[in-house]
Amino acid sequence: MKGNIYTLMYGDYNYQVKAFSDNRKYCLWTRQNARTFPDLFISTAKFTNIKKVTDANPQQKQYLWGSVKIVEWKNYEGKQNRGLLYLPEGYDSKQTYPVIVQFYETHTEEKNHYIMPLLSSAMANITYAMSNGYIVFMPDVHFTIGTPGQSTYDAVVSGVNWLIDQGIAHKGKIGLQGHSWSGFQTTYLVTKTDIFDCAQIGAPITDMVTGYLGIRNGSGLPRYFMYEDTQSRMGATLWDAKEKYKAMSPIVDADKIHTPLLIFHNDNDEAVAYEQGRALYLAMRRLQRPAWMVNYKGEGHFVMKPAAQKDWTIRMMQFFDYYLKGTKEPRWMKEGIHLRDRGYDQKYDLVK
Repeated sequence: MKGNIYTLMYGDYNYQVKAFSDNRKYCLWTRQNARTFPDLFISTAKFTNIKKVTDANPQQKQYLWGSVKIVEWKNYEGKQNRGLLYLPEGYDSKQTYPVIVQFYETHTEEKNHYIMPLLSSAMANITYAMSNGYIVFMPDVHFTIGTPGQSTYDAVVSGVNWLIDQGIAHKGKIGLQGHSWSGFQTTYLVTKTDIFDCAQIGAPITDMVTGYLGIRNGSGLPRYFMYEDTQSRMGATLWDAKEKYKAMSPIVDADKIHTPLLIFHNDNDEAVAYEQGRALYLAMRRLQRPAWMVNYKGEGHFVMKPAAQKDWTIRMMQFFDYYLKGTKEPRWMKEGIHLRDRGYDQKYDLVK
């Protein structure tokens, strides 16, 4: 209260105190960053006499891991923009790497988060992607009320072009990915630019009008509040901003999409109506553009069953590998999966 603040401990980590002793003289805590597992430490409450208690993840030494740094560039609004750049272990600036661009809102505050390699429930696991030779770029997006799609374009596309100018990303090897709110943003982006060589879109709002008039099946709440006051950031009712709602509905401009799409939307989604993602798929098929849709029947906004997570992780990475690494096409992309094949022939094998 009197300004007597001093540093107890400092480092490029995320620190979390888990517990104090009853007499408040000792504490149990963790520290983590992108390469450091959050093992337990014990020390005095002033962080002296530090002792490491656990070594819970020694097997990490056997794997390629990667690193992360904050990068900064000027976006199309003329403002400084930041993002996280994850680089594979042994990154060589003279080599060409495939890049996956994924984002939600802001990420730079997560720089020192440890990301356990796991099966995917929505977007690609960053550590898994890096270990398989991908660069992952996560730009921060700050929104202007009424034009969330344009805010995304100004931040993300400017960041990708900055990566290209720096020789980090290369045309022909750049993929895009978003889920839920960023599923909308990803859909909007591919109607405005062809800079991405493929895009994976999960559980997106593709039509702001029907989205606004929908209900969240999980809570039973009408979706008005999300558009007028919270995440969707339209800042007005549909009838007070008709043209803006139409402009922020990428399904209207589906004919401008030339990017191959892998669409992921489950029929029991409790947050975003399944029909939103299906509409994008049907539009792409009617326009005779390359698109695939994955629906794990009975699953919700995220894939939760381990078998489905494994299947989705395989298909997602095969999709990116095909377009960004030039691998052979998997049979499911070439043939699709007929109803009679569900659960019997997954068609993971690559076409010879």
